[in-house]
Amino acid sequence: MKTTGFAAAHASMLLWALLIAASFSAAAQVSQAIDPILLTGLRLLFCALVFLPLLLLKGDAVMTVRGLLGHAALGLLLALYFGSLFEALRYTSAVNTGTMFTLVPLMTLGFEAVLTPDSRLQQRIVPMLLAAAGAVLLIMKGTGPGEWPSPYALTVYGLGCLAMALYAPLSQRLKVDCLKGRGPVPMTFWNMLFGALFLLLFCGLSGGWRSASLLTLNDFYWLMYLAVFATLATFWLLHRAIGVIAPSSVISYIYLSTLFITVFHWVWGRQMPLPLELAGAVLVGIGMFALLLSSRRTVSVVVQG
Repeated sequence: MKTTGFAAAHASMLLWALLIAASFSAAAQVSQAIDPILLTGLRLLFCALVFLPLLLLKGDAVMTVRGLLGHAALGLLLALYFGSLFEALRYTSAVNTGTMFTLVPLMTLGFEAVLTPDSRLQQRIVPMLLAAAGAVLLIMKGTGPGEWPSPYALTVYGLGCLAMALYAPLSQRLKVDCLKGRGPVPMTFWNMLFGALFLLLFCGLSGGWRSASLLTLNDFYWLMYLAVFATLATFWLLHRAIGVIAPSSVISYIYLSTLFITVFHWVWGRQMPLPLELAGAVLVGIGMFALLLSSRRTVSVVVQG
């Protein structure tokens, strides 16, 4: 593997971390009166439609039955994650959902050990535990002094985070099998399309589609922002990096995203850092730095070999 490939992948994930950090506050700007399943379905459908012309241009629209089933499984995981995010935001803050998202790399490492085992997995355990401990401190601070996050919100979003943790390792495993040779564009298109179909079908059965009449122009603008920058761009960057960097290392950029979220909260929210926040941010920073050093050592071994 060429060093330039690793450098480009890490640069992509740095941009990914920035976009993810901004997405949580943006998601909170959408009206809570609108059904979250409807919002997510529309968001994913718009993403798929944006990629459709490029997919047709590249001639990647043809798909086997096994390939469609693989994309359907990945699309279902996306549907579970994004639906849980909007539902959780009804009961807790964007900061809490953003910081809880940082637990996903540790979950991803567990799924990766089962689906795509690698002898170098052990090198990432300690750094991830450090960063995860910092994330837990950030989560437990609640939405205000003395206030704890909603147990319901943590449960719902926790299930969504498990789905997201499974996404990267399963995607990598399927690329070896039924999705062999699929690039970032077709992977993003088909996964988003299936995710949208699952969500909109559920929305039709549950009656959530009726809340579409409550959509305002402001909600539409935020949805477009989330669709293009927080969904389409991030998943294209994710698929661009998967395969070059191990899935758990790719998702570990969530730790860096946590620092951005915390800084946004302090600066734009004009909030003084709490001692628990500072301790959590330090642990996340140390864990992320250790992960980057581990990744650099791995790259050196691969290049020299």
